[in-house]
Amino acid sequence: MVMKTSIKTFILLSILLLSGCKHILDIKPIHSMIPKSLEDFEAVLLGGYPRNNFFIKTEMLTDNVYINFNADGQPSQEQERWFTFSSMLTAPGFQKDPDWGQLYESIYYANTVLDYLQGMKVETSETDLYEQVRGEALALRAFCYFYLINFYADVYTPENLTLPGVPMPLTATDINTNAGNNVRTPIGEVWNQIIQDIEQATVLLSGKRITDRYRFSSNTLLLFRARVDLMMGRYESASTYALQVMGNYPLADLSELEARMTRNEGIKSTLAYNYGFVDSQMNREILFFTGGRANGNMFAYETAVMKPVEELLNLSKRYGELTDYRQFIYDPFEENQTIAIKTGKTVYKMYARQDLLCYYVGFKASEAYLIYAESQARLGQVAPAIQTLNQILTSRMRKDHLVQLKAEDFNADQALNRVLEERRLELAFDGGLRFMDLRRLGKPKIEHTYKDARVYTLAENDPRYLMQIPLSESENSPDMPLNPR
Repeated sequence: MVMKTSIKTFILLSILLLSGCKHILDIKPIHSMIPKSLEDFEAVLLGGYPRNNFFIKTEMLTDNVYINFNADGQPSQEQERWFTFSSMLTAPGFQKDPDWGQLYESIYYANTVLDYLQGMKVETSETDLYEQVRGEALALRAFCYFYLINFYADVYTPENLTLPGVPMPLTATDINTNAGNNVRTPIGEVWNQIIQDIEQATVLLSGKRITDRYRFSSNTLLLFRARVDLMMGRYESASTYALQVMGNYPLADLSELEARMTRNEGIKSTLAYNYGFVDSQMNREILFFTGGRANGNMFAYETAVMKPVEELLNLSKRYGELTDYRQFIYDPFEENQTIAIKTGKTVYKMYARQDLLCYYVGFKASEAYLIYAESQARLGQVAPAIQTLNQILTSRMRKDHLVQLKAEDFNADQALNRVLEERRLELAFDGGLRFMDLRRLGKPKIEHTYKDARVYTLAENDPRYLMQIPLSESENSPDMPLNPR
């Protein structure tokens, strides 16, 4: 059945793509469609979810990554551009941005499905499927615009609402009509549309049983809304939605890892080639997988050149060695000194390297707890912020080493800083969130050391905190401004 659905999806997507003749927003639009039934449109939509690594490269613009020059290889030219904060992140001579193109391609699929559903006559027996497909299409569109506005435009603040955002077609017709004259919709309007799409999608998907975690569900949308509200500074609303997710998703008991720690293979094998942190009980917290194959991420091989910074490992050891299960994600536990030099100070074992195909974590329950804690801290409510942090520590720390924080030891600013510290550790490399966090937290100065100990700097409030609009867009739409450099 899965193979039959996959073949059908592939055929429908091929029809969609091959029937186009123009490049608009770096996609190939169509002028006619063969899909006609709700099942057809569901298949089209499933194939429209982003399935490349559209966010993981942004980690190289953050303070979470360093380069290990003792590794077996050397950074690729692409990695060099990102790690050294190049003004143009696309390859020389290439005007298109594949990540921009992927996100707008997904938006095109969503808009096409929404256009056709609008005029479709639906039998009573098909109402649930109709609402599900429409809800997923709206959710997918909101998801893609969320990434576009956070990567290619400035942050959401009252002062920035009228600044250029990103092109925002809301129908497939829009894309065809505006082929040579795209405009950047203001930042405030894009964020408002994201909220509107999430609200409509949540209503439509409420009560629908969606068990596939690569598709949007009402619970995922509650967390998505909390994430959006947090980044818009709507802390009361963010708290409300985060609490709903927390009520549905208790944090995992990771003590099962104790048995793996005491196996004959040694402590290093607690997480192994065929067993990543995501395969532990923590897997129950994951609401939504996204992107490409996480098993092949840039940190996957222990002697890879790109590495998580040692600060992440140190955060997992702040209360002592082997007190926090998250240490196993980052600690090589390598006793062979020759291998240890090549490996460097850290590894990344969130995902297994072999056997188990796994997409990237898009939304997980612990994010809801962190959103609630941060929102409460920003509202001056120290006690619930610290109480929520303690829930996270209870889940992530070994029972014999559990640390519980006391609210009376923190003022509001200290509580917020402690929440942000926990957020950095817990959500590292999830969904491009670190890059977004750095942007909303003031765009701090970041330094990367590269070849010959040369230091590359992303200055405070650097315009390169906004990824550049693809040059192909300015060619097709001369009035669409590029981002400053």
